[in-house]
Amino acid sequence: AGYDFSRFVARADRAVTPDPPINAQAITALTGASNARIVAAVQLADSLQLPLLISGVHVDTRPEDIAEIAGVDLKEIECCVTLGKAAASTEGNGSEVAEWARRRNISRVIVVTSEYHMDRAMLELHRFMPEGHFIPHEVTTTKVRPRDWFRDPATAHRLIEEWAKYRIASLRAKQTTAATPQKDHAG
Repeated sequence: AGYDFSRFVARADRAVTPDPPINAQAITALTGASNARIVAAVQLADSLQLPLLISGVHVDTRPEDIAEIAGVDLKEIECCVTLGKAAASTEGNGSEVAEWARRRNISRVIVVTSEYHMDRAMLELHRFMPEGHFIPHEVTTTKVRPRDWFRDPATAHRLIEEWAKYRIASLRAKQTTAATPQKDHAG
């Protein structure tokens, strides 16, 4: 378990925000403990002129609230941002994003979430939309870098909790894969 946690932390610590691929069709932000995810996603959607789904928004959230958080004009939110209010978990994000993308015939989505959350987010997105191509765009939201987790109790708690959730999601994904009938290619 110690080695697995170390690998998890190392992946989170290498978080990068790569240049977005030209062929991305949309962006999704997975809400969480930090508004930095929403701010980064709104800025990215605006710069790339792509539609944005903010998944896991509280049911009372209004477009005005998102405009205020992101520091943009309300028109920017009203024109191009969908507030997804169905997801209450990362698993729910996977379902909500898949449904939204399929309705719009979108398969290439930039995923904006925290560095420590990306592994589990990608796992759930692929589970609900195996045909999708998800491009990570990580936002640094921990108080200290993940590799220095032991220096800050809040970061340590967040990483350990997220690692445990990731392991459970991995098991769930394996069970889903094992339960899916395989096609016989023998012809």
